[in-house]
Amino acid sequence: MGQRDHNVDDKSVSERMGKAAEGHLRRGEYLAAIDLYRKLIERHPGDDSFVLALAWSYHDGGFMDEAVGCFEKLLEKELQRKIFTGFAFDELVRIFKRDGHYDRLVMICERAIAAQPDDHALMGDLGEAYLKTGGIEKAVAVFRKMTNMEPEDGMAHCRLGNALVALESFEGAEAAYERAAAIEPTAAGAYYSRLSEVYRQAGHYDRAIHALDRCIRENAAEPAYHLLFGDIMIEKGDIAAGLTAYERAVKMRPDFKGAYYNRLGNTLVRFFQHEKAVTAFQKAITAEPDNPFYILYLAGAYTALGQEDLARQAMENAEALRK
Repeated sequence: MGQRDHNVDDKSVSERMGKAAEGHLRRGEYLAAIDLYRKLIERHPGDDSFVLALAWSYHDGGFMDEAVGCFEKLLEKELQRKIFTGFAFDELVRIFKRDGHYDRLVMICERAIAAQPDDHALMGDLGEAYLKTGGIEKAVAVFRKMTNMEPEDGMAHCRLGNALVALESFEGAEAAYERAAAIEPTAAGAYYSRLSEVYRQAGHYDRAIHALDRCIRENAAEPAYHLLFGDIMIEKGDIAAGLTAYERAVKMRPDFKGAYYNRLGNTLVRFFQHEKAVTAFQKAITAEPDNPFYILYLAGAYTALGQEDLARQAMENAEALRK
């Protein structure tokens, strides 16, 4: 048999092995697929498509360390190319974010930036990774570089603002958000809403409220801002002000009152205001009596109050609606 015939036979065998591996994957037979892809890599050591297929077989089969190892091998090759495709990098970013491995995320981001120092998107990933691992000053430096590179990128200014909040440099944070709002005036309300949430997560409630005041000044007719204001006031402990904010939102969009009162009830439950949550869920049910989920939430509030008979009745009502 000549060399050409040998190569044809070899290709035919590999194709059959590849199709068999794909069949195993479709049937959830991950170990069998992994075994075939390993053999295909031995037969074709330079073919990255088989490494990628092996990575996904490991991933879908629950072998995450092995999947990460494959993606890291692919990343090594990506970093050596003049054009950075970033596929393996993107998958590693997704996996590390999902699993909370932010220290490993920092490492691959730093390596990617070393290979592609002017890549704006990579800088964003690196800055966010620094924030997650407590490298706040490093994050600020990365985001400042991003705003210098692309001064009209509103989101880069928001990211810088977020890092400055973490650094408790509040004047700088608000200046960054004001710059973002100036770049995109139509998005100003959304930007200040984002700043409010960053402040809220950091426990700076008065600053969060002030940022929401800016949102409301931008668009007082937007009920979402009043709902957010209500949530913050409830979390802060000013229940009356929170309820008032929700009522404002309901008046703006009475057709959404069921959803709004249900959201209010869940917010009150989250902060152990179960009696008031019962009232909110009852209003939601009055607005949408055929929604079983509102009744289930009401049952949960009754249970938290120790009112088992009312909880049981609510559960029965919900089940009746679902039949």
